[in-house]
Amino acid sequence: MPGACECTLRKPIPLERELQTEVSDRSARLLDGAELIIEAVQTTIDIADHAATPFDQAHRASSTSPAFINHPFPTCFTCGPERKAGDGLRIFPGRLPPANADGVVFAAPWIPDSSLTSGGVVVRPEFVWAAMDCPTGFAAGFPWKGTLVTGRLAVEQLAPVYPDRPYVVMSWSTGSEGRKHHAGAALYDSSAQICAKARATWIKLE
Repeated sequence: MPGACECTLRKPIPLERELQTEVSDRSARLLDGAELIIEAVQTTIDIADHAATPFDQAHRASSTSPAFINHPFPTCFTCGPERKAGDGLRIFPGRLPPANADGVVFAAPWIPDSSLTSGGVVVRPEFVWAAMDCPTGFAAGFPWKGTLVTGRLAVEQLAPVYPDRPYVVMSWSTGSEGRKHHAGAALYDSSAQICAKARATWIKLE
């Protein structure tokens, strides 16, 4: 789907069996038989304007990421510390010091592996989506607010993302309501240009 797209996860995604897709001009659905698993619709994404964090500062913040302390999903493809380089994205968001008037902001460095590309040229969009997912979770309160899982994720890719180049993912909370925790994120290249932006809703499990 072109432009910004928002996906809502209705049920846990089944493994080891074939799922079905239904696509129209403005929406798409992932189905397990008659059961709706994910629904996607076109959207717009408005996020706060945060100045891009330098790569070295994001690297320092990442060294103290909560991902390294009692991670409930240590093999997570995006932020799992048990994933090896080239196997997972190894994006570990950490708090930027100090908290400013805009609240706590997280940052993580990312150098996409060449295995994530189409024909070795640009990073495939599904991996850009993955890179935007977990950082919003840390900003939303994962894991210190309890076990949170993605309920809704909207992403808009604004520029190509290339392998073996330095990027920075930044994320921040946008509020909460009950078990729902909201966050925004942005992906910047080495010239501080925004390559993708996202908003997400994370759900706290009972």
